[in-house]
Amino acid sequence: MYKVLIADDEKNIRLGIQAMIKREYPDFETFIASDGQEALDSILENKPDIVITDIKMPRMDGIQLIKELQQLEEIETSIVILSGYDDFTYAKEAIKHKVKDYLLKPVNRAELFNTLNTIIEELENSQKMTFQHLDDYRASQLNYILLNPNIQQEVVEDLYRKMKIESYPDGYYVGIVQLDGDIDGEDFLNKINELLHSSIDSIPFLDKDGRVTIITADFEQFSILKEQLGRDKHSIFTIGISEKEQDIREFKKTYGQAATAIKYHFLYPRRQIILYENIKEKPDVNSLPADLINKISNMLGTEREMEIKAILRQVMDFDVIAHSSINYLENLNMEINETIFKVFFKRLGEESLVTFELLNKIDNIYNFENFHEYFHALEDLLMRIHEYNKQVKAVYSEQKYMDRAIAYIRENYHKDLNLAVVANYISLNYSYFSHMFKEYIGQNFVDYLKMVRVESSKRLLKETDFKILEISEMVGYKNPKQFARVFRDVEGVSPKEYREMNG
Repeated sequence: MYKVLIADDEKNIRLGIQAMIKREYPDFETFIASDGQEALDSILENKPDIVITDIKMPRMDGIQLIKELQQLEEIETSIVILSGYDDFTYAKEAIKHKVKDYLLKPVNRAELFNTLNTIIEELENSQKMTFQHLDDYRASQLNYILLNPNIQQEVVEDLYRKMKIESYPDGYYVGIVQLDGDIDGEDFLNKINELLHSSIDSIPFLDKDGRVTIITADFEQFSILKEQLGRDKHSIFTIGISEKEQDIREFKKTYGQAATAIKYHFLYPRRQIILYENIKEKPDVNSLPADLINKISNMLGTEREMEIKAILRQVMDFDVIAHSSINYLENLNMEINETIFKVFFKRLGEESLVTFELLNKIDNIYNFENFHEYFHALEDLLMRIHEYNKQVKAVYSEQKYMDRAIAYIRENYHKDLNLAVVANYISLNYSYFSHMFKEYIGQNFVDYLKMVRVESSKRLLKETDFKILEISEMVGYKNPKQFARVFRDVEGVSPKEYREMNG
């Protein structure tokens, strides 16, 4: 709804314009004035969005009224002037003062409405830009408050004044909305803004993790969101809500409460609202089942697969986890990573990470949608390591695998040979074979192949008259420059120098 003031010393004209506006824009609030001074007093009192003023008026004419308004910083209004044909000189003077438009008397209905519609569109666009700027500013400053651990209280108070966030005499809540799906954070924020458009006390913004966070004095707003978002049957969402707080300076604390509450979405993915007051009493459990986790680690690679799974279910007892603070599950995951996974992969080296990419994901439980998805991923990774260890032990116990591999390399070094070809020949997984080869031989496959080829070329250089180009091809190098470079790297001299040194 907009406010419009009509100022004209002719009663019929001001009342006629007022009537036209009321019929076309019934939501508008209109005021009238019979001269410039009366108009100025009304403007100061009512702060209209649009002023339609005649130029020639008693006490204060329209030009003087415009000048007075432009000196008042607290007044922002769009001005339209009225004039007769004889007043065109005055109209030109008014236009210098950046009026929006001027209308000739008698006022044409269509021209009046066209002018008002143009002004309304400008006002709405301006408001959108102003609101967007304020929203962006609030989001950046609220995140600054959250991320800055040493921010001073007086700085916080100053920021709230600049953000135009007043105190909440009846208290406020902080809520964090988590939506499962591919919707972008900005798009979801826009959707939340649409659902909360009627609440002037609600401040939605995106936190540092891209989650929609809401500060509101009205708890009912969360119920509205639950109802509106719940209409999409395919939408799975959770709202974590803090306790009620009176002091806006305690925003960081209330945000922390909401952030803790939303974590329980991991355990209760179907619960749409989680209140901090309902989970804050869950006890912290400092004693972890470290002995059971060690058992799992020691049993990996044995023939006790069913026992490993049974102990894992004991470690991940959902009933215990659900009745404990979420910190317990976070610490439990950390202990498993430290005791089993990190030790395992440190021993195996980087080449194994290709096979076990899941490790990077399982490092953080919140990389998964919920507890059950996390548990199955954890069990899957453990079983893959279990099978890996079984095969490693089999390779160590039966050296025939490596003996076959070495024999194959020495018989076929002159061919286009690589690790994958040899691994396939002896029917072992590429990563397993890479690790086992290095453990068994003491050097990686590429270096070992170079050594075999150089040894053969040295014999040919000493005992035959083959040209170096021919020897290069005979030991598996189609490019003689590559052969010379490899030979020099291994022996320290070129093939030619080696032949000359050895007669």
